[in-house]
Amino acid sequence: MKKLLPVFLLAATALPPQLLMAQSAKNASNSSFSFDVYGDSRSMLFLPYRQDQEAKARRFMADIYELVLSENAATNVVDKDARFTYDPSSHELLQIDAPLHDKRVTLTFDKGWITEASLEDPQQLPGVRHDFFRLAGGDWVAREVVREVKGGNARFILNTGDMVFWGKQADKPSENPYWKLVNEEVLQQLPPPDQQMKDAGLDGRVFPAVGNHEVWDDSDVEGLLASFPYLKKLGVTDKHLLYKFDFEGVRFIFLWTGKYDLLVPSAWDATRPTYEAQMTQLKTWLDEAKSEGINKVFVSFHYPTFCRYGYGGIPEPDNPHRIIASYAKDLDIVVFNGHVHTTEVFQVDGVKYLVLGGGGAEQEPTLPGATKVHLPADYPTDMYWKDETPKEEYNFVHVEVQPGKPTQFTLHRFRPWSARPFATVELFQ
Repeated sequence: MKKLLPVFLLAATALPPQLLMAQSAKNASNSSFSFDVYGDSRSMLFLPYRQDQEAKARRFMADIYELVLSENAATNVVDKDARFTYDPSSHELLQIDAPLHDKRVTLTFDKGWITEASLEDPQQLPGVRHDFFRLAGGDWVAREVVREVKGGNARFILNTGDMVFWGKQADKPSENPYWKLVNEEVLQQLPPPDQQMKDAGLDGRVFPAVGNHEVWDDSDVEGLLASFPYLKKLGVTDKHLLYKFDFEGVRFIFLWTGKYDLLVPSAWDATRPTYEAQMTQLKTWLDEAKSEGINKVFVSFHYPTFCRYGYGGIPEPDNPHRIIASYAKDLDIVVFNGHVHTTEVFQVDGVKYLVLGGGGAEQEPTLPGATKVHLPADYPTDMYWKDETPKEEYNFVHVEVQPGKPTQFTLHRFRPWSARPFATVELFQ
């Protein structure tokens, strides 16, 4: 045996590098692990809530209306038509009633945070309010994914973007109410990464794709990099918002879809880097996975590849499905998206797509008269709602990765309006 050992070592070192890497990847992926995924977890607008701060609160409200109105028109709507109600004893903001197109929205508050939002359509259903946001929904999601990690049921968390509302309302990230909420309710609650994660170069427990809200009034993504400093080690900078890592022989890829174009709200308008540069990088990372023997790949980016409601999916020619699907014969690829605040599930050309917009943001596609995108007859079928109209729902997906076996996806949901508010659903069954 002693005489054979040097010959064996010589033969191994003579193997082509690709085979050596493939063997290394196969050996590394010999144990199961799990993680959780959720998206669009940002809460609705936080406002200065003391009565003597009303002018400042109205300015922030007007900034939102400026998304669809001119600056003067937005200011006039908020100043003339938005009714602010304060508690007569504490002088704290309780409620805002304001116009929203031809409808009226009612926002309830506690310490500046919107706790519920409802819409009334005076023409169709006068006096009836349709709830489309409850702060308790996002709180439940955050609490559950933290519990999963602390209890050892999930190793880490992925987020598909829009963890915060915007970068305004503070001079630095540590004072921004939205980043403070993410830090207090999620990041500070999690244990440090275990040694196996550290050995894989993972120095945190949460790995987000960058959404459009992360760069809104924070073009340098100072808030993101302050909350997730370990992303810098993975190559993220204010000029480069994509990264990848490998864990247990599985590849994770994160891309950036852009800062949001009001005229085409799901268009891939990224410039850090551009769509073309990102697709080149994506193909490089997928080719590497093939050559290294990595079979399972999870890709996360904010705008949805396919979606039937709200803004719809990414339009051509900048929809990455064609490129991703070209690898499906060699790789088991799953794509996590968000942006549209609902939940949809697709399986197209061998690729699994999950739109996970139920992490806590307002659920606009549930509103009466909400936009249902005009789609061709052969557009992929949503496997979650099927032909049912989406309803208010808050959820996350638990992913079980088992080498040599199909990946399992379990959706945990909270429907506050339902007689059975809590449920779990196995996806792709």
